[in-house]
Amino acid sequence: KQWYQRRVRGAAYYSISQTTAPVSSLNNTCSNDISNCDQCVSVDSCSFCAPTKEAEGRCITPTADDNCTTPGFYYVSDVCYSPYSFTIIVAMVFYIAMFATGIGTLAWTINSEIYPMWVRGYALSLSTLTNWSFNLLIAFTFLDLTKAITKYGAFWLYAGVTGIGWLLFYLRLPETRGVPLERVEQLFL
Repeated sequence: KQWYQRRVRGAAYYSISQTTAPVSSLNNTCSNDISNCDQCVSVDSCSFCAPTKEAEGRCITPTADDNCTTPGFYYVSDVCYSPYSFTIIVAMVFYIAMFATGIGTLAWTINSEIYPMWVRGYALSLSTLTNWSFNLLIAFTFLDLTKAITKYGAFWLYAGVTGIGWLLFYLRLPETRGVPLERVEQLFL
């Protein structure tokens, strides 16, 4: 489920990035390779200048004497308008609903069953530390990752890693349904 959900979020970010306002080829002070507002604001030194949020505009380096300082024009320097912006909210609600009913609880259930009784307390502590350490690592690196490989690229990377993890667990994790806790250890020998 989680692999699919991250693909959905990656696709939502990709569709938004492709449907933001276009950049005119005239009077741009940033790179000529930029074709829309999302690509423009992804460059730290550039801003999108347009008369309305949907209109074609220019990708410029803001200065005091450019025409975006006149009434009727405005700068966009962080987030661009897209008619598909709502898809991110829908994808996030879908992700949270599926995560909470599926894999979100599965990690804690599996961890409470697979360790032998004599080491269960220490092993659960170590697995909890590992879980929260990786959550912290993702939180610290997410913004840098979105700058390096775009927003949709970050979610597609997460989807790929989750897909590999799912495949690994599917192939290697034995079924514990109906097995008493005392005998679970034998499944891993």
